[in-house]
Amino acid sequence: MTSIQTDLASEKHDTKVPSAFPLELKHASEDQQKTLESIIQTFEISKERLETMVKGFSEEMARGLEANDPHCDMKMIPSWVTGHPTGNEKGVYLALEISGMDIYVCQVKLKGERGKLAINQYQYKIPDHLTAGGDISILIDYVADCVSDFLVRVGGTQDLFVYSMAVSVGFAVKQTGLDKGTIVALEHGFDYHNGVGCDVVKLFHSCFKKKGLAVKVVAMANDTVCTLLAHAYQHPSTRLGIVHSAGTNCAYYENVDRIKALDPSFREENTEDMIINTEWCNFGSKKRWLPVTWFDRKLDRESNNPSIHIFEKMTTGMYLGEIVRNILVYLVDSDMIFSGANLEGLNTPYSFDTSYMYVIEADNNTEDLEDTRVILEEMLKISPTTVADREVAKKVCEIVGRRSAMLVGGSIASVVLYMLDRGIALDKATESCAIAITGDLYEDYPSFHARVCETLKALIPTEVAGNFSVGIVKHSRIVGAAIVAMMAEKMDREGDMED
Repeated sequence: MTSIQTDLASEKHDTKVPSAFPLELKHASEDQQKTLESIIQTFEISKERLETMVKGFSEEMARGLEANDPHCDMKMIPSWVTGHPTGNEKGVYLALEISGMDIYVCQVKLKGERGKLAINQYQYKIPDHLTAGGDISILIDYVADCVSDFLVRVGGTQDLFVYSMAVSVGFAVKQTGLDKGTIVALEHGFDYHNGVGCDVVKLFHSCFKKKGLAVKVVAMANDTVCTLLAHAYQHPSTRLGIVHSAGTNCAYYENVDRIKALDPSFREENTEDMIINTEWCNFGSKKRWLPVTWFDRKLDRESNNPSIHIFEKMTTGMYLGEIVRNILVYLVDSDMIFSGANLEGLNTPYSFDTSYMYVIEADNNTEDLEDTRVILEEMLKISPTTVADREVAKKVCEIVGRRSAMLVGGSIASVVLYMLDRGIALDKATESCAIAITGDLYEDYPSFHARVCETLKALIPTEVAGNFSVGIVKHSRIVGAAIVAMMAEKMDREGDMED
């Protein structure tokens, strides 16, 4: 696991939001430039608009912490993980992740010494014939076989101790405790008659016991919580974890007293902060707070889940390419680009993959934008294109990509300001706060990280900016799950001592 740290005070602090998208087109016609200027204005977000969003975000977080508010955008789900790793914990832990058709089993040896660790990991494929049937235990039984095989590969000793394991599954799970959760929906092509409503942890325990595996599932693990804890083991001041890729989510530490969904007796007995899974992907879905454009409304209306996950649809890898495609089609219909070209590829929904934006925005090596030509003409079969066409397409990618980063930066600022206001943002020992972020889009999109940090710095007070750092964390999810297992074991041990 690697982490790239950016100190928010490492660059000159600017109280201005990132500037409007400069046009700077050399080859575009006057009409093309005027049309693009109107699109820039449509997607522009002023500092005042961002501050309105920040206010709304804080309100939604507070409402989500109240029990059963049907009008709240964000679910604010308790993770049941309390306390903070120190980086000095030691032990050997297992993690299991089911992601699509892949199974990942990981052994993490925590060495202490301020976050040193060693990782063994193996990947397995789920056979097609195990994706559906009458009994989901057939799938879990196969997963148990994978765990058994993994233990043999890493020389796991079965007679000396029981491994603590955390599991992360690619199904929608309603979690009612650290090691309790029932499946509420099967996804990614899985279909079992008895899948919905089953207790995942019980199933794993039953299969592990049947195969004689000395493994105990001690926790369910959410990917955002895993990101936070994976970074926190090496950077104990970490208070936020963010996943930003095909989808997006954020987890942060909250005071247990404010989490009204928890039983009052639990809140009385537990004084340490708990990690909350915000489910911020759904922010703005009640048609409040976000600067939604006509292009966003069109995408949402034509999606397979209209009126939900609006923030996700404006910012993530699943949807950014489709926003770009819709803008390009609009420009074609306005006779601004691709005159007379074959547009079959462009007319297909979701044909403009978000990864194309990475290539096009980074295309600065040639005057005729050769990499952009390859995407348009060879990948999308739009032929021929002019240099002006490519220049316009590049600017459209920049407009959509920059707005996405600004919205993400504004959302992070919202959580940071919420935590500062409640005195839970800064590590008391160091008076600092680290923010952990992972995800292909965040890591691979040119300038995305810089744009997020620029927006974040513009929205938080200058006097505290130097207390914050942002870490881009790679390969964190499975490692973080093992650290969730460590935290569960630690919490159980501390509970026994109190008893």
